[in-house]
Amino acid sequence: MTEVNSNNTPFFYCPNETQKSYHLLAEKITIIVSGEQTNGEYSLTHVIEPPNAGPPLHIHSDDDESFYVLKGKVRFYIGDEIINASTGDYIFAPKGIPHRFLSGSKETELIVRSTPAKFDSLVKEVGIAVSKDAGPPQERNFSTEYIKNLVDISKSFNITFPELKI
Repeated sequence: MTEVNSNNTPFFYCPNETQKSYHLLAEKITIIVSGEQTNGEYSLTHVIEPPNAGPPLHIHSDDDESFYVLKGKVRFYIGDEIINASTGDYIFAPKGIPHRFLSGSKETELIVRSTPAKFDSLVKEVGIAVSKDAGPPQERNFSTEYIKNLVDISKSFNITFPELKI
């Protein structure tokens, strides 16, 4: 019997030393698998969120997001639902649904899968490249210019921030 690769994604291997890390808002995001490696089918990232932090409410019009909590406690707001998740929990946020999350009183680590891959490209374009051993950024007060740039570039990935008025 011959195995057929129906999605045309070739075999690939992502050694730790080839993965790139970025700071975006309060997060440190490491791209484990990029859309370039999966022919755009998905991307996989490792997100480290400092205590009491998280992205603003946003909507992905084109891509679903899945979250696996590696460490810590995190509250997800997905549509009208509130989910208190902790280590080992899995959360799915379908495209088109407003969502955000907020880490608990300690640092949180998540694995995030974006399908199809778009989020990794946004991180590369807007994020600030950092070393793999860097922690999350210390800065939490972002300039209006920084937020405007994030919002403007996110639009090209069909990601919007309904509560951010700039």
